[in-house]
Parts: sequence; structure tokens; C-alpha cells
Amino acid sequence: MKVKMMTLPNAVTLANLLCGTLGIVSMVSLPSGRALEVSFVLMIAAAVFDFLDGFVARLTRQYSEVGRQLDSLADMVSFGVLPTLVAMKVYYLLGGYGAWGAVMLILAACAALRLAKFNVSDDQTTEFEGLPTPACALLVGSVGWTLSRMLPVAVAGYAQWTVLAAVVVLALLMVSRIRMFSLKFDGFGFGRNAVRYVFLIVALVMVLIFGMTGIGTAILLYILYSILIWLFRCLLYRSHAAHGGDR
Repeated sequence: MKVKMMTLPNAVTLANLLCGTLGIVSMVSLPSGRALEVSFVLMIAAAVFDFLDGFVARLTRQYSEVGRQLDSLADMVSFGVLPTLVAMKVYYLLGGYGAWGAVMLILAACAALRLAKFNVSDDQTTEFEGLPTPACALLVGSVGWTLSRMLPVAVAGYAQWTVLAAVVVLALLMVSRIRMFSLKFDGFGFGRNAVRYVFLIVALVMVLIFGMTGIGTAILLYILYSILIWLFRCLLYRSHAAHGGDR
């Protein structure tokens, strides 16, 4: 069977991959502050390409299994390996020491599980199950960007443990069953995309107010909103189940 490797959507996906690869190179070759800045910018570029490859595929009708697998491989580099390195850098800059930094590897592991689960799932179109890897990566990258603006920084004794705990929480959110809305638009109408449009407007306002750090703030709001909606649905479902059982 002849497989067409180089299509326009695949080229966009490869741009995502190359951004992630350059981000990894920057993390191991540049001074700490500069590395965190460059990696975050490349992470944002990778996220843009990740959004565009699906749009281009729909526009050109060039869907393929190769493209689907390539997308996950690119995401693993840009939103799995790269944020893991950023998290490690943040941990050690905030006073971390020894082998505890290896805890950050849970980000890469859970990102791989999240992407593999997505590949075999057919019910994650308008909603995702678990925190999307790009959202997790951008939040980590935003923290790195903020820290790079503050270097050298006075370190609180508990800072490294806060980072460890936050990374574990983010990793568990990626493999959780919490439903989170997708940013993939269903056409351009407002009705079916109201939440997406509102989120993008809020994100834009956050960036205008806080600069690049606003991206991380927007991701935090996305996570909190998704958790609250998911909890509300669970309570509503249990309430209906309880009332149904009483009949």
C-alpha cells in the first residue's frame, strides 16, 4: 500500500515537531533564563502549528493515519519532553536538589499515556478526557517564562516542593477522566462555539494585562472551569440517579 508522506497538513505537523526539538536544544545549550524564554516562545509556536494542522487537514481534506500518528509524535516532543525539561529547570532554579528532579519525568510519562489514549478514543472531538498536553505544556512554560524575568531570585524553602506537587497534579490531570472542552471549532458560528470564543477572548485579555504570563493564567482558568463543570455534571448525574432509584 502506497502511503503519501508529505502532505500540507503533515508539513504543518512537522513544524510543530521542529519547534519542540529546537526548544529542547535551547534547554540544554542556553543559559537558564534565556533557555526558559526561548523554549516558551517555541512552545507557543508549536501549539499554533498543532492547532493549524487539523484545520489545514479539514480544509484540504487530506486525512491519513500517518498524519494522525505523526501528530501524536510531534506532540510528545513539543508538549511532553520539552515541558519536562522546563519543569526540571524550574525545580532546580528554585532550590531543588538531588534525584528529586526525576519526579518531573512523570510529566513525560503521563503525556505519552494521554496521547496514546487519545489515538484510540473516538469520543474526544468536542471535549477531551483529561488535560490536553498542549495546555499542560503552556502552563509549565508560562511558569518558566515568569521565573526567567525574576532571575536571580530569592528562594523560599518550600518552593521546590510546591513545584513537585504542582507537576504531579498536572500529570494526574492529563490521565484523569475529567472532561475538558476542546478548542477545535465546529464551524465559525457562535452558538456551537460559545465557550471557545469566550475562552479565547478571556485569554487575549489576560495576555494584554499580564503579558506572556497571561497565557498560563488563562490555562489555569481553563482547568478550574473544566473541573467545576465536570463536578457539577457528576452531582447532577448522581442526583438524577438517586431520584430515579426512588421511583
